[in-house]
Amino acid sequence: MLQRPSTVVFDLDRTITRAGTWTPFLWYCKPLTTLARLWHFVQGLPTALGYFAGRVPRSMLKERMVQLWIAGAPREQVEAWSDGFVAHWMRSRVRPGALKAIERHRAAGDHLVLATASFDFYAQEFAERLGFDHVIATGSAWDNDNRLLPRVEGENCYGEAKLAAVKAYVDRMPSSTRTVAYSDHYSDLALLRWAHEGVAVNPDAKLRRAAEANNLSVVDWDAA
Repeated sequence: MLQRPSTVVFDLDRTITRAGTWTPFLWYCKPLTTLARLWHFVQGLPTALGYFAGRVPRSMLKERMVQLWIAGAPREQVEAWSDGFVAHWMRSRVRPGALKAIERHRAAGDHLVLATASFDFYAQEFAERLGFDHVIATGSAWDNDNRLLPRVEGENCYGEAKLAAVKAYVDRMPSSTRTVAYSDHYSDLALLRWAHEGVAVNPDAKLRRAAEANNLSVVDWDAA
């Protein structure tokens, strides 16, 4: 009996890519001098300290970073930045095992979903270049002149919010489907446990322990 295609969910940062993308994206957009970067750091420090102390949500930290770096940029400029940044990262900063897994699932006819806390403007570019069918990401906000606002549209797509968005998307599919999920981070443990097959990718010690306790697979996509 042939196995029906699965819905396969991939995290982006440190799962497909070798490192986080958000700060490098901002540096790509505005390649400032060391002194200018230091000044941005000082300006954002109160929000960052509030975040690490648990008083400021991740969405507010993101909004502050947008405000300091790229707020007000027209959509065409943000799209150009996204295209150039992703093209650069695709050359050397994508895990080889991720590319093989994506290709394997695509060849099997699976439905590929990129689910990430990264902003939609460059997550969509990664998805298109990698051949994904759908993107779930943190939404960006734009004014009436199509200029970027320092605001997250909806919820920051992280942790439980990401799981809720993935569940809602799968529930809208025309027929029930087997689900597979890949992630590197402990914040996605609930997603990995929810999927029929959860896979921890290059996990740190915390996620590795959780993977062992929950009978999740563990893979090394740098060695693949």
